[in-house]
Amino acid sequence: MKSLKNTLFSHKASKLILLVLIIELTIVIPQILAVRIENIPGFSTKDSVSAGENVRYQFYNNITFEIATDINLDVELQFESRIENREVYFIINNTTPLSMNITSRFNMQGFGYQDTPQGPKRGNTQYQYKYNCIFRIIVNATLQNLTISSSKGSQFGFDPNYEYALALFDTSDSSWLLLDTFETEDETESKTYLTSSITDLQADTEYYITYFELVEITENWVWIIYLISGAISIISIAILISKKDYFQYLRTRTVPIEKGAHRLSLDEVLENENRNKIIDLILKEPGIHFNELLRKTELAAGNLVWHLDILETYKIIGKKRIGNFIAYFPYYQKNPISNVDLQLSKSKLTLEILEMIEKEPGLWNNLITGRLKVDHKTINYHIQKLIELDLINIKKDGRKKKIYPNLDSEYFKNSK
Repeated sequence: MKSLKNTLFSHKASKLILLVLIIELTIVIPQILAVRIENIPGFSTKDSVSAGENVRYQFYNNITFEIATDINLDVELQFESRIENREVYFIINNTTPLSMNITSRFNMQGFGYQDTPQGPKRGNTQYQYKYNCIFRIIVNATLQNLTISSSKGSQFGFDPNYEYALALFDTSDSSWLLLDTFETEDETESKTYLTSSITDLQADTEYYITYFELVEITENWVWIIYLISGAISIISIAILISKKDYFQYLRTRTVPIEKGAHRLSLDEVLENENRNKIIDLILKEPGIHFNELLRKTELAAGNLVWHLDILETYKIIGKKRIGNFIAYFPYYQKNPISNVDLQLSKSKLTLEILEMIEKEPGLWNNLITGRLKVDHKTINYHIQKLIELDLINIKKDGRKKKIYPNLDSEYFKNSK
């Protein structure tokens, strides 16, 4: 059996053939096959897809995931609740039936990785992760060919002005591996697709895929990125929250504000369109620096400085100097972990499960499900949320996955 890397290498040697295959698979087949549409009310589903069938799953948060297959397929799909506005297509070619588990997370920490894999790089080209959606794929038998295609557009997490490449990570490596990625046009729908292909995925192996943004970078910029990344890993917020939740937090907190020359009310500060745009970017990318804000808001430099000053004065955002750059973060009165308090306060069940685990370390999902008399999928959702907040650890004991409180987290340290 060829290794994945060797297969990918030989794959590069036949780019033209691959490109023709991809175009055929991503444009011709979906048009021929009748599409079965499944509207999913939440973020996960299980389904059986017949050979020759094309199924489009429309999830909450404007997520569309489509599968076309030439074999019988049992599939389980799960999206993290904070992922939104994504359109992805999987095309599966195999000789034997398969079971496939596809799970998505906002970042690798969501899968339990404390140290993220090294990012891909080619020469003076740096690739940055900004897609905010990583797929983990596990199959129960060898998968001969998987083609992945995503709609490229600002509404689906891509900047039309930048180039992107799909990257693959498996647990035998320490870094992401770039895959040949092509842009294909669908003139009938006026859409552009980013398309790539993987061959010979092995059974019961975890594969991770996501898109990286291409950036031409100088040596100085490499050091700047290292500095910012290192600082963010220490001081950045543990979990991103929605603007609605953040505004609710700002309106209900008690913190002294010296307005200085400003005479605006908090509502007037928050209702301004330009300041809303800035807040959106900082909530989505904690640690974003001034130049990136300038590019993405398309404001004049003086205008951006004025709005940032108002947001800092009213303690809506905070900033920190990192090397020669200023990085901006949401403002929290105590420390970044207070965002965990905010998340827990929104769900009594999440907090109840955490308290149960703290009192009885070593519980497992089925035991919690039985005691609380709640569906196991609901319990699993809240456990995943606690993992994302870094409040619990999972340890395998035989076939059981026992759950323990992460007493090293700031949440437990601060509660002592």
